[in-house]
Amino acid sequence: MFISDSKDILNIVIAFSVLWVALFISWLLYYATQILRHANQIVSEVQERLHELNESVGYIRDKLELVGAGVGFIMDGLKMVTGKVMGPLGDEIEAAGKAGLKIAKKKASGAVKRMSR
Repeated sequence: MFISDSKDILNIVIAFSVLWVALFISWLLYYATQILRHANQIVSEVQERLHELNESVGYIRDKLELVGAGVGFIMDGLKMVTGKVMGPLGDEIEAAGKAGLKIAKKKASGAVKRMSR
């Protein structure tokens, strides 16, 4: 018989213990790799969404710049019309309009900067 004394029983118990430890370490490594793989997928998705958000903000910023240029063009046209119609009073209106335009440009550029962050 192969179990003749207590030393044989000890060797069998040690062998089973080593087997269980090896199985536990394998199971632990498997789940650790699954967790890391899932975390990598989440990071990739976040990077894709941030890229899309960055493109959207750039698109909105470009559109706001176009609108700002159009408003400037319209303001120049209105300045010419009011200058011819109003005469000396047009100079006062022009000065007030320039001050208002500067404030609007500052607010618009601040909004664009906040959106691009």
